[in-house]
Amino acid sequence: MYSIVIQAGGKSSRMGQDKSFLPVCGKPLFELVMKKVSGLGDDLVITSNEPEKFINYPATVVQDEYLDVGALAGLHAGIKAARNELVIAVANDMPFISVELLTYMQQQIELDTDVVIPCSAKGYEPFHAIYRKSTCLPAIEKAILEHKKRIISWFEDVNVLAMDESVLQMYDPKGLAFFNVNTEEDLRFAESICSQGL
Repeated sequence: MYSIVIQAGGKSSRMGQDKSFLPVCGKPLFELVMKKVSGLGDDLVITSNEPEKFINYPATVVQDEYLDVGALAGLHAGIKAARNELVIAVANDMPFISVELLTYMQQQIELDTDVVIPCSAKGYEPFHAIYRKSTCLPAIEKAILEHKKRIISWFEDVNVLAMDESVLQMYDPKGLAFFNVNTEEDLRFAESICSQGL
């Protein structure tokens, strides 16, 4: 089975408030994401440096072990806390995550695959990806100890399988899977998508 890690530790500086509980499509953003991905695994982990906000959810809630490393620290904490070898990591501010794409990605994993990750026009999408705990965790720790902060700074040490544009077009034809809510304008856009029933 899979562990699901939801990264909920961002500072939300552009939004000016915690994004996790902003209403989107009639639900708090975090709950919308959680409901979408919960069927993909049997172990839910939430990474947040304000764990008290998530005590009512059926999940293991963990804080960053390393400080001042940004999102990489959250990915580290989530993978480390995961009970399963394979871990799906998503972000709490991505309301249109593609379960179809993630399911396809699950089917692509071989024994020597450490990371399965979409590669969009903007580059790798590390919070719509699958990680192998036994190989990724030490590689992430090594990168952190070498003072690297880029979320993919450790990819050179593992076997990465990238999902290219042809795959993304098939499973995310509207290009919404990697959209994240950072601003009030983003929030209005998300609501407009919901009103269209997408």
